[in-house]
Order: sequence, then structure tokens, then C-alpha cells
Amino acid sequence: MKYLVLVLTLFLGRMLQAESMRHCMLLPIIETENQKMGFQVFESVESYLKESHWCSYKSNSELINILSTYAKNLESHLLNKDVLKVIADKTKAGTLIKVSLNSLEKSTEVSIEVIGENGEDRYFKEKSSLNTNDIGVVTQTIKNWLEVYEKLIPYQGKVKGVLGDQFTIDIGRQNSIYNGSEIVIERALSKRQHPLLKEITDYTTEKIAEAKVFDVNENQAQAKVQSYEGIKKIKIDDWVKIKNVEARKAVIQIKEGHQQEVEHGQLGTLTFFADLVSATASQSGNTTRTKNGLKYGGSVEAELWLTRNYWLGFDLGKKIGSLKTNNGTFTEDQYSIDDGMFRLKMAYKYLPMGFFYGPSIDAYLGYSKYTYGFNTNVNDGFSEFSFSGILMGFRASLPLIEKIKIALTFDFNISSTYKEKVEVFGSDDSSSHYRLFVAGLYQWEKNTVMQGGLEFISSKANFTGTTKEEQFKDISVKVGSTFTF
Repeated sequence: MKYLVLVLTLFLGRMLQAESMRHCMLLPIIETENQKMGFQVFESVESYLKESHWCSYKSNSELINILSTYAKNLESHLLNKDVLKVIADKTKAGTLIKVSLNSLEKSTEVSIEVIGENGEDRYFKEKSSLNTNDIGVVTQTIKNWLEVYEKLIPYQGKVKGVLGDQFTIDIGRQNSIYNGSEIVIERALSKRQHPLLKEITDYTTEKIAEAKVFDVNENQAQAKVQSYEGIKKIKIDDWVKIKNVEARKAVIQIKEGHQQEVEHGQLGTLTFFADLVSATASQSGNTTRTKNGLKYGGSVEAELWLTRNYWLGFDLGKKIGSLKTNNGTFTEDQYSIDDGMFRLKMAYKYLPMGFFYGPSIDAYLGYSKYTYGFNTNVNDGFSEFSFSGILMGFRASLPLIEKIKIALTFDFNISSTYKEKVEVFGSDDSSSHYRLFVAGLYQWEKNTVMQGGLEFISSKANFTGTTKEEQFKDISVKVGSTFTF
């Protein structure tokens, strides 16, 4: 048994947050040696739990395989609170369901225990002797007990992320919570245990706040505090209770045929921008010469969501216009320009509140190339120039009020490469490139976001010759739309 605990401890690792009692796992069925009912009962009960609305089922095939190697003394292992605790840690289950069977000649003894994540708390216990060996009857008895247990869970959900007065809840439409649902937030202070049965019978709680749900998907929701009960603020793991009146309204609404929210897309986003650009090209050394003017263009940015937290993206852009002399002497007063942009990104999305459409911080690596396409004139120091290299950046977005967000993007080339189509200044000593974009976003429709903002781009190369520095600056007004698909 010590070996089993050691293997599980090394294999698993510990989580700090308390898991919801609605996150459940079915332990391997305990039955006497040479009996064959347990596997079929396990499959049937597990299928019921996966399809139920009250249980977010947690499974781990590797863990089940480890436990199955101890089938002969499984019962003694599952009496060990340390074993149960690491099982809960690994599966992130707040409810461990332990079923025991003893099949006799014409009857079956069935018992169930529902155990908390600490391996000690007993939330529910039942035992019965059935006058049959029918697997369907045995399974239905266990299901009936689990439905009774579900009614004993003292909350509908738990708080999983907090940002000011907004917070994330770990339940969604599957648990009958909808936009507009009014909820109560409570904090558990203590629990009472039956002195003889050793079951948790009651909890002492305090009311923290009342709130209203404003965004929901299938498995999560976001809410905003309407009023606080006292000076205490909401914390992670506080209990969420749906007000009965609002729950009834939600059920009535569905029965009357009102459509539920259209779920956001699951594949990624496509963004189109139109740009109006104030552009400057400057050359400095013994003297300084500059040209400036307007450019017009657009870009398309695509993101493909690999998982909830990882995505791939690419951006393509084009700008055309003309620059006129602003300072210094050139042989030609005006130059047309044709610019191009390409970015490839691989990113990780961090969700402070755990909610996909809440606050987020994206960090990304990739490759970028910016091309400045002037008419070639060596005397004036113009040709086609490009700045490329390994790209690093981040993007942060924050909801301000319902439907409105602000976002900040900053990226730069870690190692910039400067190239000329026709040799003008020769090889650079060093070059750099960076971009800053500040935007406001408005949720126009469920899958459409309108946005606009200011973008500042700077590309610069340094030399040892007469011209010491060449720099291109773009300040763009960008407006566009993002479509989720």
C-alpha cells in the first residue's frame, strides 16, 4: 500500500484550489474476487454521470490502470485518505464516488459512498440488499442514490476567477444559468459532521454579495456584483447559488421557445482592417533629410485556435501612397511607395479569470517582415528596403463595460535583418523594428466585433557611412471588424 501511495504521489502533483462537488469521478467498482458484475455496472454508471447536467465528469485512464493492478486489495487502498486525496488532485474532482458490490446466489448487496477531495469528508452513504442479480436494477439503484446526492450539494457553482466586481463561475447553460440570472454569493465558514454516521450534514455560511450574470457559454459564465452584503469582497471558491425565481424564469423562457444564445465559434477569428497612415521617411548623418505624406491600405489577420490557450496566427498587409520632401534636398520631390507586411505568430493565451471572452493576455513568438517599396534612386538614397526577423510580442485585453473592451498590442523583432533591393547604404551595423497598437473593441453581434485604434510602427537601420541612420515611421488610424468562426 505504501508503494501505491508513493507511485500516485510522484505521478500526480497537488492542486491548491478546492474543486467543486459537481466535479465528480467514479472510482473502480469494489467487488469480491471472481465476480464479473463490476465492469458492466461501472460502464453504465459512468455513462450516466457523463451525460448528467449536475456532474462535470473527470476521468483518467492512466490512474484507473494503476488502480486496476491492485484489484485484489483495492478496497483497503480506497480506504486510505492519502490515496483518495491524490486521486482527487490528479483528476481535479471534488466528489469521489465509491461503489461496492457483493453478488450472492439470488441477491446483491450494494453500497455507495461519496467522498470529498480531502479523502476524509463523507457527503453521502447508502447501502441496500437487492433481491436480484439483475445488472439493470443494480445500476438504477446507484443512479437513484446519486440523484439524491445531487440535491444535497449546497451550491450550483463556484467562483473561479475574480477581477474587481466581475467574476467567473464554473457552470454554464448546462446547469440552467443564463444571461440575466440573479445569483447569491456565499462563503463557507464551517461544516458539521454527524457524530455517529461521520457524514457532513450541514454548513455554516455567510452571504457576501448579490450579482447578475451577463455572459454565458455551455460550461462557464461571467457575472457582475450588484450589491455587497458587507465589506468583504468575493474570493475564488466562494459558493454561487442561483435565485429560484430566476431559475424558474429561465426554464419558462426555454419552454416558450425562446432561443438560447448562439454559441461563439470554435475555430478562430478573421479580422479585416482599413488604414489611413501618416508616414515619414528620414535619413540622418551629416545632414538630415525627411519626406512625409499619406498612405492608404488594409490588412487581414487570422487566428486559428488549437486549444483554449494556444493559437496560431498570420497577418498580411498592404499600403500605397506618396511622400513629399519635408526637410533637406532631394533630386525628386515626390516618391510613390508600395509597402507590404507579413507576420506569423504562435501564441499562448492566459486567462486571469478563466473565462475565454473575459480579460486575457496573449504572448507570442514568430516571424515578421516589413517592406518599404520606394522607386529606386541611389542619389536620393531610396530603393526597396525590408526589415525582418524573429518576432516577440504580447497583447492584453480588458473588458470595461458590457460589450466594450480595450486592447494593447506591443511587439518587436528580437534580431532584425535589414536588406536593400539595390545597394544604397550598404550593410547596416544594426537595425530594429517595433509596433504599438491601442484599440477599442465593441461587440456588435455575437460573432462580430467592431474595433478601431491607433498603431505606431518604427523601423530603423544604423550605418557607419555618411548617412548614419535611416528610419521609417507610420502612425495609422485603423478601423475594422473581427469575425469569429
